[in-house]
Amino acid sequence: PVDFELDQVDIPLDRRVKVVAERKPIQKDLTATRSTITSDQISFIPNALSVQSIISNMAGTVIDDRDNLHIRGGRTGTVSYFYDGFSVQDPFFGTVGMRIVPEALEEINLTSGGFPAEYGEALSGIVNAVTKEGTRSYHGKLGFYEGATYPYNVYEGNWRDLTRTGINGLNYNLSGPIPWLTGFKSTFFLAGEYIRNNSYLPHDDQKQYSQMGKLSLQPSPSLRLTLIGNYNRSKGESYRHRDVNNRSYDFNQDGLPIYKKISYLYGLKGSYQHSQKTILDFSYNHFYTETKFAPKHLFDTYWDQWPGYSEDANGVYNGTIHEDNYQISLDYFWTGFTAANDFDPRYQKSTTDYDAISMTLTSQINKHNQLRFGSEYRLYDLFWDQKLFYNLEPYGEKYSQSPVYAMAYFQDKIEFEDFIINAGLRYDYLNSEVSYWPDVLDTINSSKVKASAKTQISPRLGISHPISDRSMIRFNYGYFFQIPNFANMYTNLEANLNSGLPLVGNPDLKAEKTIAYELGLNHMLTDGIRLAATVYYKDIKNLISTREIGLYGDSPITQFVNEDYGSVKGIDVTIEKVARGNFSGTLAYSYMIAKGNLSDPREGYYNYIANTTDTVMPVQEFPLAFDQRHTATLNISYRVPPDWEGNLFGMTIPGAWGIDLIGRYGSGLPYTVTNELGEREGGLNEARLPAKYSVDMRFNKDVYINKNSLFFSFFVEIENLFNRKNVIDVYSNTGRPDDDDRRQPDGADPDGDGPYT
Repeated sequence: PVDFELDQVDIPLDRRVKVVAERKPIQKDLTATRSTITSDQISFIPNALSVQSIISNMAGTVIDDRDNLHIRGGRTGTVSYFYDGFSVQDPFFGTVGMRIVPEALEEINLTSGGFPAEYGEALSGIVNAVTKEGTRSYHGKLGFYEGATYPYNVYEGNWRDLTRTGINGLNYNLSGPIPWLTGFKSTFFLAGEYIRNNSYLPHDDQKQYSQMGKLSLQPSPSLRLTLIGNYNRSKGESYRHRDVNNRSYDFNQDGLPIYKKISYLYGLKGSYQHSQKTILDFSYNHFYTETKFAPKHLFDTYWDQWPGYSEDANGVYNGTIHEDNYQISLDYFWTGFTAANDFDPRYQKSTTDYDAISMTLTSQINKHNQLRFGSEYRLYDLFWDQKLFYNLEPYGEKYSQSPVYAMAYFQDKIEFEDFIINAGLRYDYLNSEVSYWPDVLDTINSSKVKASAKTQISPRLGISHPISDRSMIRFNYGYFFQIPNFANMYTNLEANLNSGLPLVGNPDLKAEKTIAYELGLNHMLTDGIRLAATVYYKDIKNLISTREIGLYGDSPITQFVNEDYGSVKGIDVTIEKVARGNFSGTLAYSYMIAKGNLSDPREGYYNYIANTTDTVMPVQEFPLAFDQRHTATLNISYRVPPDWEGNLFGMTIPGAWGIDLIGRYGSGLPYTVTNELGEREGGLNEARLPAKYSVDMRFNKDVYINKNSLFFSFFVEIENLFNRKNVIDVYSNTGRPDDDDRRQPDGADPDGDGPYT
């Protein structure tokens, strides 16, 4: 034998080799229902201006008449949003707390059922926005768009000429290597946007600016670090026809409020490969949101706390709020309209702030078992300041709270030739860190108690059975919990119950709970057409609601409790033509029955303060307000490469263009029929609105300056291509959007004092 050694040397290549990996058409170890849209698809989707508008094209999603997102029959606020794995949820209200720039997205994943143990804090779905990484060479993009519309003249019943809308935006992205860190394989990615939206409504304009960045580097072959940041600032006006006292601002638009919102996120993610079979992921992040809501000309004025909110100790105006309105004007109370210098009398400022650390350990311990263990600790800092001057006696509250949240999970992926099992267990912990009155109606004869910490254990089980390399069936069962929104826990714990119509928070609320089952089929109909079908059932309990707990003086007092419930069953079907060649497309269809006793946590409270006939809460299930039985979306894309050349009637047609169409259909949402006095007639949500449908189109043409390096892309997007007028609401006594049954014809004399003319 001859022993010899080989020397390791670098051999320069004459050309760059690009390795492209294609996603498997059937992911055999995926036991959840997950839909994915990539950056290439996002860039050509018509009207893809937000994460919600993008995922609303997926099966199982419903957009209600207030533009809120619902997934598989879940309420608003039951979807968790993640930005590169970091939670960006607004903990006060459960909505997404930060704008995510579509230009920065690598892909969006929507998990609408069967999410594994690593995901929690959601009853309906998980949205994970994955942003782009930096590139090895420099790339950049600059985009601009301007909006125009054919406005409809409601007085003459016709369409006006094409008019600029004031809707425009500017966006960019830039990526490449970092020159002074080339030894660490470092890259950066930056993206930003500016959007202005001048609405057709008065006093409803909006502006927002967003900027994100990502820096990746590899200090050693086994360690990779990523710095992530996102900043968003928005400002807008708020149009309201009438306020809570039914006073109109139609002749006093400057009296309406405006809002400002700031949010930012920064974090560090790391991945350490201990061995070929074991990886440790760790992260730290900080997330902050601030929202302020106040009258426009008093926005930067601090509204002092009461008593004596408008007067000093001598009864003289002290300058802390606007002089014309430190006493409620007679115009506001008696005329039905507000006059100049009157303003919407409310002020609100809130901030949410949290720091989080997390760790995940993944290890392939043998051929059949991959173990995964993770944990997270999150410390919140909340601030709320709200003052309402609708009544002669002011009403409001101001507080700071610091709840603590933690979670841990364990998951085992067991792989055999004929089946794969994802078995997991999740533990959630929430401590509201507050003392409260157990009996808010009697604070004299009782004492405060500290709210107990709440814990949940969630078992998750997913099984997939690969039938062939083209087909698999899967089953999933699990418990899913969501902690209460913090506004429902801390609201009015120290409020003056003599003023206003108080709704009292409850720090002792339990987590909302869903038990879900689903059975799915993934199958390749052909090499380029993929079918995904899922049948599911969800039993929902401990939903947060509001109930009257007694009278304080003559006023009913309501409180947040865990008493609502519901159930959802349905089927989601998606047929996808994979983007190979010129043509691609997706058809998503959902059939769903969503029932429950109430559709919104505050529905009971609104019934109490409105003195309706429905103050007794339902004890059986009715169709929920977002029970859209049939939902369908058809997305068609046709793209022509730059080297293509066609001929039409003797004319040469160049390549590098594409056309995209999205058609949407939704059956009518339910509503409750009433008489002209607002009294319910028949069952809850017994009637249905008309169905809605629309078609959006996008056309683009690329013009290359340098081959494959510099080009201009010109595009046109048309929203509601066929000018379809969809009904989003009706008068409950007539079932029509344009007739409240109160108008009288000429010559009518309903009150006996002479005919109308």
